[in-house]
Amino acid sequence: MVFRTLFLSLVAFGLALTSIGQVLDDPAEEARAQALMRELRCVACENEPISQSSAAIAEDMRARVRVMVGEGASDAEVRDWFESRYGEFVLFRPKRTGMEGFILWGAPFGLLVIGGLIAFGVARRRKAGADPVVPDDI
Repeated sequence: MVFRTLFLSLVAFGLALTSIGQVLDDPAEEARAQALMRELRCVACENEPISQSSAAIAEDMRARVRVMVGEGASDAEVRDWFESRYGEFVLFRPKRTGMEGFILWGAPFGLLVIGGLIAFGVARRRKAGADPVVPDDI
């Protein structure tokens, strides 16, 4: 009776350990999975990557990333799978396509150029409108 209880306790403990720290056997694949987990947003926490989230759905998402990487899916395939399921919101780095991509990635640089042109114009007008220096000798 004691041995049976001890055996069942050890089995339960072993199952708990494998479900908590489930990692891929290949260190390169695990590193790739970890990198992908830092790129995917937890849909429950919103501004936290699934690698750091303690939400139940983040655990499921981490497990899915590991399964897909273990099956040989590319990084793009993993991102596309999560995007098709949860929308582009799940990606910390949105795609750079279409007008939305141009606005998101190009607008800051465009505003910087416009600000520089305005500053250049203001400085030029100030210099042109300054009173000329008249020597006192005349």
